[in-house]
Amino acid sequence: MKKLLKSILPPLIGFFIYFTVIRYSGYYFTLKINEMGGGDIRSFMAYYRYMLPLLFVVAILTQLLVIVPVWDNAWVNHITSKINAFIDLVFICLVFALGISYIIWDTSSGFPHFIKLAEFMIGIQLVYWVINITTLYIIE
Repeated sequence: MKKLLKSILPPLIGFFIYFTVIRYSGYYFTLKINEMGGGDIRSFMAYYRYMLPLLFVVAILTQLLVIVPVWDNAWVNHITSKINAFIDLVFICLVFALGISYIIWDTSSGFPHFIKLAEFMIGIQLVYWVINITTLYIIE
C-alpha cells in the first residue's frame, strides 16, 4: 500500500498544482491545440492542457519504475549516496530542460529567447521535483 501511495500521490499533487495554475490563468479557455510548439508560455500551457492524461501516465510510470526504487535505496545508503542522487537529479533536470528548450526554440528569435526558455523549463522541473521529493519525505 505504501509503494502504491509513493507511486501515485507525488505526481498527483504536482500535476494538480500545475493544473490549478494553468486552469485559473486568463489563457485557459482561449488555448487551442494548434498553438502547441510555438516556443512560448501559451504553447506550453496548450501542450499541458491537451496532453495532461498522457503526461500523468508517464509521470506515474516514471515514479513507479525509477523514482521509488531510487528513493528506497537512498534511505538505506549513506549520506554520500543521497547527495550523489540529488546531484544526479539536478543534472538530469538540467539536461532535459536544455534539450526541451532547444527543441522548441525558434532560432530566428535569438539566443536570449533560448535562455529564457531554458530558465522556464528548469524552473518547472525543479518545482515539480521539490513537490515530489517533499511528498515522498512526508509519506516516509
